[in-house]
Amino acid sequence: MLFRTLANRSLFLHALGVLAGLAPMASMAQEAAKPSPRESLRFHASFDDTGDAVVARGDGRIHTTESLARKEWTPGITRKDVVIAKGQGKSGGCLRFGKKSPQVICFRGEAMPYLAENWSGTVSFWMRLDPDKDLQPGHCDPVQITQKAWNDGALWVDFDKDLPRDFRLGVFSDLSFWNPKNVPYDKWPMEKRPMVTVKKPGFSNQAWKHVAFTFQGVNSPDNHPATAALFLDGLPMGSILQPLRFSWDLKQTAIMIGIDYIGDLDELMIFDRALSAKEIATLHKNPAGK
Repeated sequence: MLFRTLANRSLFLHALGVLAGLAPMASMAQEAAKPSPRESLRFHASFDDTGDAVVARGDGRIHTTESLARKEWTPGITRKDVVIAKGQGKSGGCLRFGKKSPQVICFRGEAMPYLAENWSGTVSFWMRLDPDKDLQPGHCDPVQITQKAWNDGALWVDFDKDLPRDFRLGVFSDLSFWNPKNVPYDKWPMEKRPMVTVKKPGFSNQAWKHVAFTFQGVNSPDNHPATAALFLDGLPMGSILQPLRFSWDLKQTAIMIGIDYIGDLDELMIFDRALSAKEIATLHKNPAGK
């Protein structure tokens, strides 16, 4: 009986060893099966020579709208304070915002790889500014993507209005989904707000900082928790885990950049899947994604 027990134990330990060896191999196979970041890239505005996207589905032209209401879309950059600063970007040129303005620079939402079910993606870009010194009073959204408003089906990053300014990722589902009773935002419990907040984020007008955020499992048919995560200079800053629901009509959705922003912005990229932490670290090292 002892012999049989030892033999069985030996077989069991051998099996564990085989499985332990297979697990990394399976993980590597799954990783290899993913499309590369280049293959997953669905939008890229390099801002080298023009504001228009160099990669985009649908209309990739940059536009200026009269306000956040976006009732009038004018192709091109019509704000005199917004220019292409050639040779001043993280790679090539960059988009430079000189002052706060009610006009908004944006791209058509059809460039977003949106899905009504099981939607995932990544947004990546670079910024150069000192938010405490360069920005005017009030909130500032370097990037905001929405059909309606900042709290109603919106993805955004912002600098808070209070000094020293926090940097935040907001992933707000449809208002009727995340706040069905329409509780005033200032009375909504801080820990329940769908946001990641970074204290002392370390931005500077002397150096570029890479920003990326991912989202995965949005619009799950069974309302399974989705995930969203924020990265700065390739490092994870925090994440959100909760069901997320976005109901977008892409014809009415906008990719808005530089809302009340003063500083430089470069290499705006949007991917159709959530890049891994390793891939984002690589993107941080390779700004233009070449």
